[in-house]
Amino acid sequence: MGRSIRLVKIAGIPIEINVSWIFIFLLITYLLGEQFGRFHPGWSVVGQWGLAVGIAIAFFLSVLVHELSHSLVALRNGIPVQSITLFFFGGVSHLSHEARRPFTEFIVTVVGPLSSILMALLFGGSLLLLVDGTTSLERALMVLFTVRAHASPLEVTLRLLFIINLMLGLFNLLPGFPLDGGRVLRAVLWGISGKYWRATQLATRGGQAIGGLMVIGGIALAMAYFRVFGFSGAWLALIGAFLFMAATATYRQERNREELRHYRVGDVMVSNPSGYAPLGLPLAGEGLARPEDSVSHALERMEAGNVRRLAVMRNGEVLGFISREDVLRFARNVRRRRT
Repeated sequence: MGRSIRLVKIAGIPIEINVSWIFIFLLITYLLGEQFGRFHPGWSVVGQWGLAVGIAIAFFLSVLVHELSHSLVALRNGIPVQSITLFFFGGVSHLSHEARRPFTEFIVTVVGPLSSILMALLFGGSLLLLVDGTTSLERALMVLFTVRAHASPLEVTLRLLFIINLMLGLFNLLPGFPLDGGRVLRAVLWGISGKYWRATQLATRGGQAIGGLMVIGGIALAMAYFRVFGFSGAWLALIGAFLFMAATATYRQERNREELRHYRVGDVMVSNPSGYAPLGLPLAGEGLARPEDSVSHALERMEAGNVRRLAVMRNGEVLGFISREDVLRFARNVRRRRT
């Protein structure tokens, strides 16, 4: 995703913004400011643009709450969290490794959309109380989704935050990687079948299908109704392309891991330690591996411990080393032999 800037730590989790976030923040601010000028001409220019900036910030805070819910539940279930990054398409929680059990993946994943939907209910309920406290479903839907020319800034803010969080929650429940719904689908299929790789295949294929349909739909919408939906159609197609590529990347990554599960560290390690500089090499905890460990497990340990290589030991003796570069080179050779 490119360069990221660290802002703060929350519950020990570094919060970062990717440089692409700046572009989307400015774009959202511009679109909201223009919309406020059209629909609320009675507001001052300062009020229009000040509220636009505030809601753009609130949008990303909503994304942050969504990702924080994932990360905090992951921590409670023993999964280290490296960071949370806000970027062009929203946000991502960088977990040190995938969940080991389907139930753990389910609860870590589903809490994100649920937190967004709960925030939508909070903002929506506050809006209804502000306007008239009606209990009529038809009237409530009109209040929640209809823009009023004489609405106050508070009413507009509550309505937009309701819609933003509702869309964030529901969109992420679509059943395809890398969306939360794709992970929920994988957790369910994994739990039923006991086959992690097969569940991953189906979830990533679902992500490719959803992404492809969004690209086709977005292009069709932009071409057929360009004056009205040109930007929206292009944006939909762009998000769809991102989902398709992310699902494809996940499929390839998990396929590589599945292949590497059939090989041992002893098959990959470099037996001549003289090729490695001993200084700074961790020889305890995450820095150790056994020759009988699977290569995929060793790779996960390197990623979780943020180390470049592991010392391979047996009975206190260093037999060799295994690095990320060794694993990637071995995986390429395996694929080359199979083609």
